Amino acid sequence: MGFFLRIFWYGLLLSGGGWLAHRLVEYSDVHKVLHANVPGPCKLVTGVENGSEDIDVLPNGIAILSTGLTILRPTGDAKGKPGALISFDFNSPDAPAKELKISGFKGNLNPHGLSLYTEAGKTYVYVINHPPYNEPPPVDSVEKFLWDLEKQTLTHQKTFTDPEFIGLNDLVVVGLDKFYITNFLTMTSKVLRNIEMWAFMLPIQNVVYYDGTKGTVVISGTYGGNGINISPDKKFIYLAEVNAKRVSSYRIESATKLVHVDSKSLGTAADNLAVDPETGDIWAGCHPVIVETLKLIFGYAKKSPSHVLRIGVKDGKFTKAAEIYMDDGSVLSGSSVAVPYKGSVLIGTVNHKALHCKTTGLNAILKLN
Repeated sequence: MGFFLRIFWYGLLLSGGGWLAHRLVEYSDVHKVLHANVPGPCKLVTGVENGSEDIDVLPNGIAILSTGLTILRPTGDAKGKPGALISFDFNSPDAPAKELKISGFKGNLNPHGLSLYTEAGKTYVYVINHPPYNEPPPVDSVEKFLWDLEKQTLTHQKTFTDPEFIGLNDLVVVGLDKFYITNFLTMTSKVLRNIEMWAFMLPIQNVVYYDGTKGTVVISGTYGGNGINISPDKKFIYLAEVNAKRVSSYRIESATKLVHVDSKSLGTAADNLAVDPETGDIWAGCHPVIVETLKLIFGYAKKSPSHVLRIGVKDGKFTKAAEIYMDDGSVLSGSSVAVPYKGSVLIGTVNHKALHCKTTGLNAILKLN
């Protein structure tokens, strides 16, 4: 009896190990074959050298980019240059991006996800800021700036912190000082946080709604909650779960009650999500070979493939998806966001450059609904 029991436990252990190995290989994308694809003529943006992790754009074509993000290394790039916010004009794509002068803000800027909000003729920039790497425990914040578009300056207005702000990634502002925000990491220890980045099978991340005074977890058990955005009619929240390689939609029944509507497997790790205000399509900057992205983040690789998808959605239900861009990292490394604007798209990266492309290809104009 003891012999068969040992055989049972050995078999269970081996099968579990085999399943884990299979999931690891599947998740890491080590066998994925990439084929180059561009939506039209593309050109690297002058003035972006240290990443463009997240991007948002105003109706007039003026975009803002976060640059200089460092997650697992000291704040700033290899030369010690701190993070910054820079502007780009879709109407003059050949002009260099310009760093915005910031006033009234003290401390280091290590910007991650950002979101624009306009009210009463004033435009505000809300940006996630990570503390310096050597300051435990990690307490992330959201910084609010007033953007003077004529002078191209940012004036700091307020800092938001909350016990639910742990390892922030992206946010979408839905009202003055009100926003949905994702926790990509939930551990405060540096050691556990590094492990969490590799623990792709654990649904332990979440989404928080901040009402101007306090945060409330509204979605829990996500597989690496990452990019987040809202539908043009303000009825649905879209969430990228990078570790599950899927995008999910939630109907907003109230500010703190989100009901799951649909999920779509993408076969690629979506990072940030942008929503076309005219068609409602979701544009996702993706990491097609996740192991290469992790190596890039941890400093073990100098480049990572880039991938952009356009995803159709109707009444919260996902329809078709079309590939817009694919590169092995030689031109653009580690794509994290893709923002469309009137026949073009601006693709940002974790810590590389930014690429502006005209969207003249079929996949960029194909109807997905």
